[in-house]
Amino acid sequence: MLGATLLLWLSGCEKDDGPLCDRLAPQLQDALEEAASAGDFPGATASLRLQDCTWRGSTGVSRVEPATGLKVEDRLRVGSITKSFVAVVALQLQAEGKLSLDAPLATWVPDFPRADRITVRQLLNHTSGAFNYTQRQEFLAQAEASPGKTWTPEELIAHGAAKSPSFEPGARWEYSNTNYILLGHILESVTGTPLAQLVRTRILEPLALGSTGLDGAEPLPPLAARGYSRDPGEAAWRDLTDFIHPSAAGAAGALISSADDLSAFYQALFERSLLAPAQLAEMTDWVATSIPAMPGYGLGLVQALTPVGPGQGHDGQIPGFSALALYLPERKASLAVLTNREGADVSLITGRLLEVLSRE
Repeated sequence: MLGATLLLWLSGCEKDDGPLCDRLAPQLQDALEEAASAGDFPGATASLRLQDCTWRGSTGVSRVEPATGLKVEDRLRVGSITKSFVAVVALQLQAEGKLSLDAPLATWVPDFPRADRITVRQLLNHTSGAFNYTQRQEFLAQAEASPGKTWTPEELIAHGAAKSPSFEPGARWEYSNTNYILLGHILESVTGTPLAQLVRTRILEPLALGSTGLDGAEPLPPLAARGYSRDPGEAAWRDLTDFIHPSAAGAAGALISSADDLSAFYQALFERSLLAPAQLAEMTDWVATSIPAMPGYGLGLVQALTPVGPGQGHDGQIPGFSALALYLPERKASLAVLTNREGADVSLITGRLLEVLSRE
């Protein structure tokens, strides 16, 4: 989840000598390059939206061999940031009277352990007790043995059900990808529409997010960027782009996007009419977590501590890629950073970018 506390002090976007984004662009680009080098990232791309301007930057490579520069507009896998999009669709359906957050899981998946006691809300905020299928050894072994396998939601749900419950529904918070696989199934059952189409018609098209889509669930252009891993002391990068089929992440983490699309999405979520006020209030109703830097989890959103108040967004990890996107309500700013390295500390970059802003 989110790493070290982010350092920032955001000022207004305009001053007498021009837009802040233009004036700080050289420093932001230097900070991006220095942080990516210090973190040993193949490449990184970032988008920072302030009140009246946007800065975009990239550094490094999208492919190690042959060496290909990473572009600002390149799309990467963003892992669990997918959860914010799924939660928005669920809350839109709630606003339309088509889905109750208090409805039991048994309505759609009656055989799941404790299904009669797990609610849609508990799936959204990770208090359901459903075991995280991506931590089950049998799933990991099967995924590694069959990297090209296309997974069905039912298969993923079965892996989660096999070791559920981890705790009684509502007893505490524990992150579980199984929750969002179940949610994807619920949304499709309620609407009779594939999840990828729901996300596209309800979010991507209204916001003109042309670089975003649910990988493995709809026709998309191939990724230009490859995803990598490298252990300390290793010289060669390992290409993990095809380590697992994106359907293995599904509604829990199969989204691909650009940094600019993600910063636009979180800005629209909090500043425009993507959700009605009542649903946005539901989304930011935080439950306590055990992570000091991320003390609260809402409905598909994390709450992170910053020097200017809480940040709200999500991070993502998936083989070969790491990402973080955050909205800062007290400054009306959004930041997204994407990298093509698995397990990368993306907060290293976000912290450096925001240090530049703190000097203004």
